[in-house]
Amino acid sequence: LVGWRCFICRYSSGLYLPKKVCFKCRRSFKEISRCPKCARYPLKKGGHADARPPGFRRKTSYSGLRYYDGYGVVLDGDQLTLSLGLSRLDGVRQVTVRVKYRDDVVFRRVVNVLLTYDTKNGMEAHLVVEVEDGQANGTRKVAIDLGETQAISAMFDDGTDLLYSGREIKAIRRYWQKVRTKVKPPTAENCKKSRRYHQIERKESRQVNHLLQLISKDFVERCDQIGVNTIAIGKLTGIREKIDYGERLNQRLHAWPFAKLTNMITYKAKRYGIQVIQVDEAYSSQTCHACRKVAKANRKTRGSYACACGWHTHADVNSSANLFQSAFQVSPLTRSSGDVASPVVVSLITQRHMVCEA
Repeated sequence: LVGWRCFICRYSSGLYLPKKVCFKCRRSFKEISRCPKCARYPLKKGGHADARPPGFRRKTSYSGLRYYDGYGVVLDGDQLTLSLGLSRLDGVRQVTVRVKYRDDVVFRRVVNVLLTYDTKNGMEAHLVVEVEDGQANGTRKVAIDLGETQAISAMFDDGTDLLYSGREIKAIRRYWQKVRTKVKPPTAENCKKSRRYHQIERKESRQVNHLLQLISKDFVERCDQIGVNTIAIGKLTGIREKIDYGERLNQRLHAWPFAKLTNMITYKAKRYGIQVIQVDEAYSSQTCHACRKVAKANRKTRGSYACACGWHTHADVNSSANLFQSAFQVSPLTRSSGDVASPVVVSLITQRHMVCEA
């Protein structure tokens, strides 16, 4: 054979003819452990129930059934009616089940429904609903500057600062970038991505999205607790065309999910009735908040801003203070004691490993 595909472990090599056995599985099923793709198959035959070779479905669960965009789904009280289509031979067109859901959630409509079943939890219905917008608890304001090392730099109207570290997201992206270098990338002649390349992208995306969800959720909940009703976010439209820090740094900044984090904060803030506005952040990181002088040289180091007028603070805090003044036409330090408090840095505690190449 020019190539082959094992019908036991599904391992293929080049061009193949179906329903053949690879040379590692051909001699005897006892020698199948030599195949790297199905090494646990003899353990399964030997009575080890924990061994699960790739490609075998679990015997304790079934594939989920999802209804999208509310089609075929009617929820009336605790009665959930699901459409089964018109092609069933037994003539059954729909089924009605009783569901239990949270009474404290007031929603407009059901968006998606996912039905799952396993022998441990039985039948479960996972509902994605569109909820009603809440009401803000106060009238306070906050402006945030999005970045890479500090994912969120927030300046509140009383002069307090809140920084959310983005170093773990940087570590995840750096790790998967190193893994991606071992895989053949798509080219101009062949733009199709390999299966392994897609797998790396999905793993990286899931891990980064999880951290962004943690950051945005914690920040919006803190705003709701202290009575914030307006959040101002720096508008980063066209940042990829405006900056040029070299090939390596451009690749990092271009891949940073600024728009995704903005969207997460926006839709979470609606749940609490908090308004989100966007302001132009041109030269906000170079402008001195005290004397309003624009000087690129004032950025002494990565996190330090020092002006000749005597103003010295964290660079991201200075930027968020300028965004606050641009959005609300008043300095957050004028409304407070006039001094910037020491920034509070929030680190992510995930309590689990976030990266894994296997």
